Amino acid sequence: MQDFPDNFYQSLLLINNALVRETTREGLFRSLAVTLQPLVRCDRCSLSIYDAATDSLEWFARAEGLIITGMDDKEAPLRGPLAREAIRLRAPHLVPDLRKFTEFNAVQRMVDAGLRWSIALPLMSRAQPVGVLSVSFMRPMAEEDRNLVIFLEKISFQVALAVDNMLAHTKLQEINNELQQRVGELLYPEEPRYAEARFFHQCAGMRRVVEQARLLAKSNVPVLICGETGTGKEFIAHFIHHHSPRKNSNFVKVNCPALSSTLFERELFGHAKGAFTGASNRRIGRFEMADNGSIFLDEIGDLDKTLQAKLLQVLQDACFERVGESRSIHVNVRFISATNAALETLMRQGEFRQDLYYRLGAAAIHIPPLRERRGEIPGLMRHLMTILTEDMQCRPITFNRDAQHLLEGYHWPGNVREFSNMLKRLLILHPGCEIRPDMIYPLLQQEALPASAASACPAIAADAVPAAQTSANFELADAERRLIEKVLTMTNGVVSGKKGAAALLGLPRSTLLYKLQKHGILPDNYAARRRIDPA
Repeated sequence: MQDFPDNFYQSLLLINNALVRETTREGLFRSLAVTLQPLVRCDRCSLSIYDAATDSLEWFARAEGLIITGMDDKEAPLRGPLAREAIRLRAPHLVPDLRKFTEFNAVQRMVDAGLRWSIALPLMSRAQPVGVLSVSFMRPMAEEDRNLVIFLEKISFQVALAVDNMLAHTKLQEINNELQQRVGELLYPEEPRYAEARFFHQCAGMRRVVEQARLLAKSNVPVLICGETGTGKEFIAHFIHHHSPRKNSNFVKVNCPALSSTLFERELFGHAKGAFTGASNRRIGRFEMADNGSIFLDEIGDLDKTLQAKLLQVLQDACFERVGESRSIHVNVRFISATNAALETLMRQGEFRQDLYYRLGAAAIHIPPLRERRGEIPGLMRHLMTILTEDMQCRPITFNRDAQHLLEGYHWPGNVREFSNMLKRLLILHPGCEIRPDMIYPLLQQEALPASAASACPAIAADAVPAAQTSANFELADAERRLIEKVLTMTNGVVSGKKGAAALLGLPRSTLLYKLQKHGILPDNYAARRRIDPA
């Protein structure tokens, strides 16, 4: 032991401390090189890993120190015979004079670069080689370098342990990522109902929507999809994901109205084991599940304002912390949002954060309602009929001329979803029949039927809607309008929130917005009225 340098054990401790802190290949080798070079004053060191299955050596990381042409090329670098010999011998391979081994091309390159002697140390783990540590010098080897060789042999045991742990960690990380991907595929499978062939887009407006979605899919910007309920916002979100570079990763949906303040962080960020009562296992949140994929924030306008700030932070920093943990988790997620609300109105009312709006709406797609695509209805009906009869295994139905006029004149407040649901009911109630207007009318929202549709269908006007029923419907609609106007006056035109009109009426905000549109009521008019009349 007296032949070793005085600071030998201190040096071992220094290198050990440098290695155990690192969790990546590049970080581990950089720490080794930075710590080892000043101690042994070498001119070059490199680290290779050995694959016993293929009997091959490859760089663990790029060599540090003197650069050697051919050996350090990024494309097909040469593998040194010294490292090969160390693997074969399972023992350090010392070459006191490299000039005597220039028959090897790689050694000749080392000599040409000015190196004079070198040692290749096999990295052994459980009696099997996992790699080679090579250290080379430009000065001639001296007698006192024998102690240095012994020192390097001792170092190689620590390096072998660090490399083996690093390789095991990398393998476990790959397995973990693969398992997470499989779990994601089980939790969030690609649903057949969102297959592109099922989406009908015949009119020019819808073709523009699809082309815009196809163009945005190639980028990574957040997309905001606007449109009334039932227009196909979720399909467009799936379409963007499926046509993006992220299509092989998860598409994770988040239903924003269902997220309460107590569930928000648990659902989106996950939680650690024991983070709260009942947390018996660690849970991966939806953001982590969507890593390298897309996350779909459905009905983002219904997200409580106190939770909008937390969501904004994730968008800005691309990281979060699980509940019960202090370690930040970085994610690479593409945000796709959808809303049937007028977010500009909500911002003016103070119900939606302006900074979140501009973060989510870097690119926006507006899907027109079905009433603006009346020319599509005959083609859409044939398209849906083909899909539904196959899915439901039932006989198709046909529509007479009056029934078709009724469908084309109807307002369709529920858009394509309402249209599809109506066809399903007709297929169940009247399989294989010719459909007349009197079969359709009970399935529609009567108060939404425009006068033009009724006048186009005398059978409805005469038979399906008795005078008493028409009068009752009118009185009910008028009473509904007066009630909404009164509540809007009380709330100063505020629709959403705990003190908004929707809460006072006991209605979902989306339902109230539909009724506002149906009656032609503008909430901003009532806000202005309240400012003029303080009473």
